[in-house]
Amino acid sequence: MNSSLNPAPPSLAVVGLSFGRHILNDLHRKPASELFKLAAVCDLQKKVADELAASHGVKAYYSLDDVLADDSITVVGLYTQPRGRAELLRKIIRAGKDVMTTKPFELDSREAESVLREAQKLGRVIHLNSPGPKLSLDLEQILTWVEEFDLGRLVAIRGDVWANYFEKADGSWMDDAKLCPGGAMMRLGIYLINDIVDMAGPIGQIDLISSRIRTGRPTPDNAILTMFCAEGCLASVYASFCVEDGDHYTNGLVLNYERGTVYRNVGAITAIPKQNCANLSLVKQEEGIRRVVAEKVFHECSGLYQWENLVRAISNRESIDDAYVERIVQGVKILEAMGRIPVTAAPSSPALAGQHV
Repeated sequence: MNSSLNPAPPSLAVVGLSFGRHILNDLHRKPASELFKLAAVCDLQKKVADELAASHGVKAYYSLDDVLADDSITVVGLYTQPRGRAELLRKIIRAGKDVMTTKPFELDSREAESVLREAQKLGRVIHLNSPGPKLSLDLEQILTWVEEFDLGRLVAIRGDVWANYFEKADGSWMDDAKLCPGGAMMRLGIYLINDIVDMAGPIGQIDLISSRIRTGRPTPDNAILTMFCAEGCLASVYASFCVEDGDHYTNGLVLNYERGTVYRNVGAITAIPKQNCANLSLVKQEEGIRRVVAEKVFHECSGLYQWENLVRAISNRESIDDAYVERIVQGVKILEAMGRIPVTAAPSSPALAGQHV
């Protein structure tokens, strides 16, 4: 990146260290380490803030108000729970600071859109990792192939993600069905939900079937979400904390077009790069023969933090556009609809109900 774009790295504070502690490592690696200066950490738990501040050589704060009062901090990384995040974001942008935050953005779509529109009016920047401000390279490549190979309309799109968790209930928001609708679907599947919105457009209706197999939390650890998309495209996402096979967090996608199918990170692990990469292949029938007509590997995938785009937007004083607002809000609306579906805690009694988005 051209150093003239950002001669003085913005000073950043990470707020909310339960998840934010993982972001601290990202900020010490390129490209983030060259683009931002980590200046402070903040958490309501004083001990946690003090320990991480000492290990990273930065200031410790214990409230968002204290962070906002520090004029040297120009960017806030906000990693609190999604419910009520819009109100915290509103305080940050009104204090004249820009924001990087995470998925899920909020659980209230009206609040989500309200704070994003306010950011536009104030000229402030709010970015998150999923959906990112720009389509990731793998999703852009798929759209390029659609045109290049005349694939036609998107007919169906399916996503799968799993991991191996043995969590226990701890009274956090992840134990509450209202704050964590769909359990594993919200926490893992949200990346694929946002990918599907980016590729298939607005979602009209959803169904969710879920169960709890082995984790100690009362929220589901195994779930399938189905969606009715624009122009008749059908979509589904499978998300689970109950699979141990080494293929964790691959965020596999299959996109069926009228005249071809695109695969991302689908198949045996030997065909899949390391985590956070994207292995794409396009299959078509030519002269009656099934062929892999294109392949591409990207060393990044959707869902990663786009630090370069954040610093570029801050440097150029570019707020967020209407398209990004709509992409974020659409994902929140899906979570809202999921939250209206009753969920049982019994492993053998799934919950299934249709909800309009």
